[in-house]
Amino acid sequence: MQLGIGEIAALAAALVWASSTLLYKRFSHSLSPLELNVNKGLLAAGMMLFAIIVTQDWQAPSYIHSWYWLIASGVIGIAIGDSAYFAALRNIGPARTLIIESFAPAIAGILNIVMLGSYLSWQAWFGIFITIVGVLIALKPKQILPDLERSIYVKGILFALLAAFCQAAGMVMSKGAMNTEQNSSLWAALIRLLSGTFSVAVLVFFVKEHSLVKAVSIHKIDGKGWLLAAIFFGTFIGLWLQLLSVKHTDPAIAQTIFATAPLMVMTIGFIKKEPVTANMLLGGLLALVGVGVLLLG
Repeated sequence: MQLGIGEIAALAAALVWASSTLLYKRFSHSLSPLELNVNKGLLAAGMMLFAIIVTQDWQAPSYIHSWYWLIASGVIGIAIGDSAYFAALRNIGPARTLIIESFAPAIAGILNIVMLGSYLSWQAWFGIFITIVGVLIALKPKQILPDLERSIYVKGILFALLAAFCQAAGMVMSKGAMNTEQNSSLWAALIRLLSGTFSVAVLVFFVKEHSLVKAVSIHKIDGKGWLLAAIFFGTFIGLWLQLLSVKHTDPAIAQTIFATAPLMVMTIGFIKKEPVTANMLLGGLLALVGVGVLLLG
């Protein structure tokens, strides 16, 4: 299969997300998931605005329907999806979090039918089945977990599943905006990011357990350079590449390519000598085969 701009952008997005996931894990206990979502959203939005000025990209959406699609995509995909994603990182770690997101291609394929009327072939659905089997193998604990650990484990899985659903829905909604008119990928990413970040910031402001001041400040965070690196690559570059891929290919195909991120995380984990279980490795490889079948379908 010949890769186009959309597929190449999706592969690049998977690579930067895999790397940034390990960096975000360092801060999942310094900030709450909501606070971390606001922090990275504001900083990445500033980077995008700077990029728009430097590149003189003034191709903002002109149709109101495009704005509706992108705002809804930001609220669901970023406000809810990313917050659930950070909560999953805190509970079950980066490798399993990304493996669970292998469900996203199946979700995107279904939402494609419901929302955009785009259908996948039987071969693609077979790939989805293989991917899900791989995910289930990867999720199987190596040993019976104590009650407390099991509760944390289950909560982390639920957060990761919520993240997968919301991020897949956000992708399909973004494609809806791209179908309405030829939008700039950078502007689309900025609108999504601002709408999602604003929604989370409002929630943080009213919830007593969280601090908006803490969320918007990084001077008291240890290793802030690593946080800025994660935001630059994982949110600014990653989100830009995500919208570029959706612009040039089907969202279900883009989402399947994003699902290769777990294997990249595992490879980095091997290099850093972090624990990666046999179930995670076997499940990840099987999920990758499913992704390949889905892509070819």
